[in-house]
Amino acid sequence: MAFARVARSGLRRTGGTFGSYSSEGDVLLCEGVSIHRGPLPSLKNAKAASDFSYISSFRKINHVNMQSRGIRVTPRYQSATAERIVEESESEYDEPRYPGLEATKPGEKPRVVVLGTGWAACRFMKGLDTKIYDIVCVSPRNHMVFTPLLASTCVGTLEFRSVVEPVNRIQSALATSPDSYFYMASCFGVDTDKHEVYCETISNGGLPHEPYQFKVAYDKLVIAAGSEPLTFGIKGVKEHAFFLREVNHAQEIRKKLLLNLMLSENPGIPEEEKKRLLHCVVIGGGPTGVEFSGELSDFIMRDVRDRYTHVKDYVKVTLIEANEILSSFDVSLRQYATNHLTKSGVGFMRGVVKEVHPKNIVLNDGTNVPYGLLVWSTGVGPSQFVKSLDLPKSPGGRIGIDEWLRVPSVEDVFALGDCAGFLENSGRPVLPALAQVAERQGKYLLELFNKIGKHGGKALSAKDIPLGDPFVYQHLGSMASVGRYKALVDLRQSKDAKGLSHAGFVSWLIWRSAYLTRVVSWRNRFYVAVNWATTLVFGRDNSRIG
Repeated sequence: MAFARVARSGLRRTGGTFGSYSSEGDVLLCEGVSIHRGPLPSLKNAKAASDFSYISSFRKINHVNMQSRGIRVTPRYQSATAERIVEESESEYDEPRYPGLEATKPGEKPRVVVLGTGWAACRFMKGLDTKIYDIVCVSPRNHMVFTPLLASTCVGTLEFRSVVEPVNRIQSALATSPDSYFYMASCFGVDTDKHEVYCETISNGGLPHEPYQFKVAYDKLVIAAGSEPLTFGIKGVKEHAFFLREVNHAQEIRKKLLLNLMLSENPGIPEEEKKRLLHCVVIGGGPTGVEFSGELSDFIMRDVRDRYTHVKDYVKVTLIEANEILSSFDVSLRQYATNHLTKSGVGFMRGVVKEVHPKNIVLNDGTNVPYGLLVWSTGVGPSQFVKSLDLPKSPGGRIGIDEWLRVPSVEDVFALGDCAGFLENSGRPVLPALAQVAERQGKYLLELFNKIGKHGGKALSAKDIPLGDPFVYQHLGSMASVGRYKALVDLRQSKDAKGLSHAGFVSWLIWRSAYLTRVVSWRNRFYVAVNWATTLVFGRDNSRIG
């Protein structure tokens, strides 16, 4: 221990302290290689279960590369004393230090950190005044997904690139501003006292050490981290079912569907196995499940019967729902959808899934349903990240917010979209996890931030600023496509209210026109229009790539 103290004092005299690291936190074995020791980090709002890579491991650090894009790290020690092997006791460490963006200084623009690239986050960033704020966006994906058209990509009605928009095209400051950044990473902790978020990069081994973790200090934090599919703890769902929330989900569904079609044509396949391979089961009768069933039945009727004539009679689609399909729609529209999908070859079953196995599912009544493709669409709930945060929660486990989308009891933290819900004491109901809710919350919050920014926008500066009118949501209606040029349009403001509702070809034109105008950019509107025209003239592409 005496030798360790002498070595440490030598490091201090030779400039061994730098940035946010100290010489007591790193022991140098040779040039560019350090041994990090210490207890697990103690973050106020992060779970201790996080996997920290700084514990008892050897790493080679590329200091030049890590200094790019504003990430500050510790330079190499220059003294020969620093290259000794030093033994230190683990008890001498307080907590790990992270490279990253430090707090903004006086005279610098306030920094807004946004977690997520969904509807709410992208609408917020698109309109935020970058003359007032710097933006740092942290998300595991670098694009926004236009989810209402995602089901169309599974069967080739649309190409995948038609429904995604890069986040740096939505907010160009992320690519052009010297102090605004996009980090492809997942947030695993928030310290509201220090005004810092802690992140872990999404990488495949190209960084100095894995997983690579860093911190970002914020003046204002906007949590728009989205949600996760609900599985209700049912055994086998995560292992064997496909979800439909991301582009990679749609890609996997498309590959599986086309693979099953081609496998079933191989010689010697038993008839029962062909029926299983070509049985597509959809769990959940909400808008996503119904639209996917409609697209799938349309694909089977128009394309599969012409191009897979040997197995066309084995293809079957079954939708399983515990209650009524499209429960938020008008009764007459529900009945129309049921009748139309039945005529298109979609079968309906009422039941609750008990277990999911690799080739079949078991319902609560003991019914065994074999399948070749299983798509799970039973709604969404809070993500593990949201559950881990030590923040107030609304009914259902979302982050609790007040009428101005602020998180009470902490300063400078806002939440919106699927991950947020009004607190019970606000007297407001938790809003549904819909794109239009998230988009309108994002629009409201950017207007609020632009107002706050005129008074400074720095951390802890909004206490005495009047915020104006609270957020008010009015439902604009619901739409759903059911395939074969038919759709449903329900313009009632609530389930029990009166209003216009319509189904049929005219509704399908309204559905397509509305979504074409809502696609984020003119580039994607052009893609979507061309894809629709190509499919109409030439049919869907059935190439399996990958």
